[in-house]
Amino acid sequence: MRKKLGFYLLLYIVFSILWISTTNYFIKQYAPQQLYVTLTIVKEICYFLASGLFLYYIVTKCRDYNTLHEDQKRLSTLINSMVDLVTFKDAEGRWIEANEFGLKLFQLENVDYRGKKDSELAEYSSFYRDALYYCEVTDEEAWRNRKITRAEEIIPQPDGSSKIFHTIKVPLFHRNGERKGIVIIGRDITDLRQAQEQLNRTEKLSVVGELAASVVHEIRNPLTSLMGFVQLLSEKDREYYQYYTIMKDELERINHIVGELLLLAKPNTISFTKANLKKIIYDVVALLEIQAIQHNVLIDVHYEKDLEEIECEPNQLKQLFINLIKNAIEASIEGGKVEIYIRKTSSTSQSVLIKDNGCGISKERLERIGEPFYSSKEKGTGLGLTVSFKIVQAHRGKIKFDSVLKEGTQVQIELPTSQPKK
Repeated sequence: MRKKLGFYLLLYIVFSILWISTTNYFIKQYAPQQLYVTLTIVKEICYFLASGLFLYYIVTKCRDYNTLHEDQKRLSTLINSMVDLVTFKDAEGRWIEANEFGLKLFQLENVDYRGKKDSELAEYSSFYRDALYYCEVTDEEAWRNRKITRAEEIIPQPDGSSKIFHTIKVPLFHRNGERKGIVIIGRDITDLRQAQEQLNRTEKLSVVGELAASVVHEIRNPLTSLMGFVQLLSEKDREYYQYYTIMKDELERINHIVGELLLLAKPNTISFTKANLKKIIYDVVALLEIQAIQHNVLIDVHYEKDLEEIECEPNQLKQLFINLIKNAIEASIEGGKVEIYIRKTSSTSQSVLIKDNGCGISKERLERIGEPFYSSKEKGTGLGLTVSFKIVQAHRGKIKFDSVLKEGTQVQIELPTSQPKK
């Protein structure tokens, strides 16, 4: 608008010079003497009227410009106050306006984005290059469908995490059906999805707990009798000793599964005591050392000095680390290594990192890890990790799995040093 006003002002100056010089010349050369004064007055009146019309036009345009500028400022203030991504584009997909959230999301804060398409802006943001190209594709789909479209889009973050956005695209059209523009609004629903997943996981644990409470004792009574008779027969009938041994091992496996179910069925109230995390880990390593030797896997423990005791339920933490370290041993390649790091992460928490160089876990399986009855093992029940998640939750801690196929897996458990007083 300012460029246009400058152009109009220059045009007015040129017109004024030409008008004054040209009319003066023609009046002096060709006007009769008796009409000289009259023509001069008429010329001045015409110039005055033309100037008045021009000034009225300029004032009107300035007022419209100021009104438009104020509206634009209000719109900018409004969309910048939103916690959603907001973008306006023209009929060609060129950016007209975007809020600060959207610019920061795509790392375009210092880019003159107006008038550029997504594919052009992709050159300024290498990390989000593919995401911006994909935005251009989905814009075309919205225009082609000629209706509001909704979709969930996963946008990666530089720190390696991802954010889930619920995106709404509103295509706009002129009365003749031609494109006018498009409005894009994207809401970050990452926390909502995580909360839903946590709720689903909690509901599954609740269902499993109710199931366990109903059947565990009914299973254990006959199971104890069977184990006793098998032990008795194996001692008296040596001819079929190997078969009795197999039967006893399978009964032990059933008993182990029942034990895990029983742990899920128990109430969450825990009696916390002071214990040293390093001692718990070393007790577990000593317990699993024979299994590690059988798999030709080395267990290497690293720890910081002067680690203070934490408030916990030691037996449950032993069960937690048995499950995790045993999984790491079984996943490791022959001659591999399981590394365990015990650290003080802050003044109020300690962490244990368990790392193996085994087969790794696919992204699809990683998303479902910890679900009851979901396991990648041939004879697994999935209850071991379900129990592990429940123990960490009961200790008000955090557990995180990271894995790459054919490279290995690492599990980080963070536990508070003290528990809230009841």
